[in-house]
Amino acid sequence: MSQFPHINLPLKNKLTFTANPVNVVPLPNGEVLMNFASQPLITKLNAHLEIVWEKIMQGQNTNYVSSKLSASSDGRFIAIAGMTDVRILDAEGTQVLHTVEHGSWGWFLGAACYFSKDNQTIWYILPGEENETDELQVMDVATFEVIASYPLLESHQYAYAFHATPDNGTILLEAAAGQEESILMQLQLNDGIISLTELTPCENMIMGNFAPSGKEFVMAPHYDEPLAIYSFPEMDKAAAQDQAAIFDGSKDFPSAEPDNINYSVFFVDDHHILVMSQFGRLLLLDRKDLRCKAEVMPEGIEFTAYDLDGNPTTNPDYIYDYSSNIINVMIVHGKLLLTTGEGQLRSYDLPV
Repeated sequence: MSQFPHINLPLKNKLTFTANPVNVVPLPNGEVLMNFASQPLITKLNAHLEIVWEKIMQGQNTNYVSSKLSASSDGRFIAIAGMTDVRILDAEGTQVLHTVEHGSWGWFLGAACYFSKDNQTIWYILPGEENETDELQVMDVATFEVIASYPLLESHQYAYAFHATPDNGTILLEAAAGQEESILMQLQLNDGIISLTELTPCENMIMGNFAPSGKEFVMAPHYDEPLAIYSFPEMDKAAAQDQAAIFDGSKDFPSAEPDNINYSVFFVDDHHILVMSQFGRLLLLDRKDLRCKAEVMPEGIEFTAYDLDGNPTTNPDYIYDYSSNIINVMIVHGKLLLTTGEGQLRSYDLPV
């Protein structure tokens, strides 16, 4: 029976919380900032996942929808984008420096703020009123004045995500309408004017990250489409691989339902891509052929088999699919970070 070779990853550090982490934001010196599902708590951790401080930010969660957290790369500012306002705080989270109030986002919509790489501007999105579009605004960090704006897409339909690029003057903005569609846009600010270009070759794909070289980025399929690599700055499709080919040869998880890519893909280095599957598996792909060369096995990650009714089973004749205890996968500060269903944040060395 053929199967993928295994790469075992020893656990480096872990921390258990009373709620699941929903945003993990990098800070200087290996530190990270976190917030949690359904809690107005923000926690700062050092490079060893030890708590530096915890702060309660009142009024930041509504109807069990968590606020979106971001921070400037120099660590001087924290931004909290909630359902009805955007707040800019100092580095310790003790002083609100500026607030932008707006109408309420719908459940699971909105966007985290984005600090430009030079930390001179803050980009954020406001929900449109009825029959109006959502609006992109750019704020000057020094004065908190709005210096540019741009109408976006239909109001209350999209969750947005900003992505930095290797070009300091270019930002990618991803807009996802649930299971319906996903749109990728290129943003630039020149002489106080925002330019927006919709990247049609990348539509209905989910953004991963850039290779360390900065010459390529990877995107996960929205449904059954292939995994794809795009060149930068040309934005052309450089390579693609069908999902069936990626999982070909995997015999470790026999089930009625085939495994597939579950929205999360990352360049680990210029030569390897890490994929999280629907079953919660981590597969390491070779960039040359986009085929699986190994399955990554982080210490402490467990799998449960389920039958067609969603009940755990150990009978191989009734296994419909599987699920691991991994919720989110991130690569932060050169480490592999996993959040789990037990409310844990776990760190590992990268698998290459």
